[in-house]
Amino acid sequence: GDCKHTIVIRDMRLIHPEDVHSRAAYPIVTFQLKQRSQKCSVCKIYMAAKVTVDDKWAQDNPCYFCDYCYSLLHSKDGNL
Repeated sequence: GDCKHTIVIRDMRLIHPEDVHSRAAYPIVTFQLKQRSQKCSVCKIYMAAKVTVDDKWAQDNPCYFCDYCYSLLHSKDGNL
């Protein structure tokens, strides 16, 4: 409805002969953030599969768990 979007352009320059002149090549990616995997906060061996927030059994907030450590800490008699 009444959305207003502000766009700020900080750097602008004219096209140079060394630049790619094909519009299909743009936008050009200059930086790609790498996906970082989070290890389990308990065993620090396996990759985290679950994350908890404000968990009374966890020492960190948020706390990352692999499936095995999560089931050890959050289950009783095989039930979560």
